[in-house]
Amino acid sequence: MELVILLFVVLAVACFGLLLTFALCRAATRRDMLEARWREESAGSVSEEGHESA
Repeated sequence: MELVILLFVVLAVACFGLLLTFALCRAATRRDMLEARWREESAGSVSEEGHESA
């Protein structure tokens, strides 16, 4: 019976670790996408300002 409990605890910890890893990777991907969009918008606004002054 103790073996079953131990197995359950090990599986629960493993599942929690996988879910945490997935959540962190998803958050990092979202952050990278937002940073890329911000860089594109910043580069676009800088080039537009330079274009208007020329």
